[in-house]
Amino acid sequence: MHPILFRIGQVNFYTHGLMIALGALVGGWVIYLLAKKEKLPTKSLIDLLVYSLFLGVIGARIVYLILYYYQFSNWHEAFYIWYGGLVSYGGMIGGFLTAGLILKKRRQNILKWFDIGIIGMLIGWSLGKIGCFLSGDIVGIASGSKIAIDGQIPVSLLESGWALVLALILIYLFIAKKDFFARFRDGLIFFLGIGGYALGRFIIDFTRADNIFILSLKAGQIASLVVLLISIMAIIYIFMKSKGASHAQTNF
Repeated sequence: MHPILFRIGQVNFYTHGLMIALGALVGGWVIYLLAKKEKLPTKSLIDLLVYSLFLGVIGARIVYLILYYYQFSNWHEAFYIWYGGLVSYGGMIGGFLTAGLILKKRRQNILKWFDIGIIGMLIGWSLGKIGCFLSGDIVGIASGSKIAIDGQIPVSLLESGWALVLALILIYLFIAKKDFFARFRDGLIFFLGIGGYALGRFIIDFTRADNIFILSLKAGQIASLVVLLISIMAIIYIFMKSKGASHAQTNF
């Protein structure tokens, strides 16, 4: 593993932190391009991204501290995020909640922005998880399979790959199938992304060397099931509302 990517004098540049920063830049750039394509206002986009990223990282760290408190020997280590230790769902809640509040204050279409935001977030998360792997932050189960690295399943790389594949699928749906999705309400891409990520996480977490929480499932898998259920309910609601609106226009 390579937790420190390089050094300049006495200053260490940590792999996980640098990959998170790279993910934020690339993800933000994708959000900017999609926002321009949708003719959404991008004048204050940097502020929106910075605040959302900052609160997202805080949310991800707080949830990690709650779930893995036993890993810390003193309270100072809670601030050492460059070593890793972030929980995706905490980051999603913190980031999208912050973005939603800012967008509501600006009187912009929250769900339309969320459709774009989930794509950028997944791309950024994909890069960040590469840094997570290189820092040795997440331990996979022991395995002798061909995908194993140093005798362990590379959980972070599996999650990175799934996040990237899901982001590419959503970009295709967002652009190539624009006319199809135009029939439905804003938010569909967002909940497809959240639900798809949760489904992938649920499966991948079987290879994660975490303690069993309940019913042979780990804490992360329970969270994934909850998020997946909420996403499915939201998608059904969007389809039903869109179908009702379509019938109303036809009758009119």
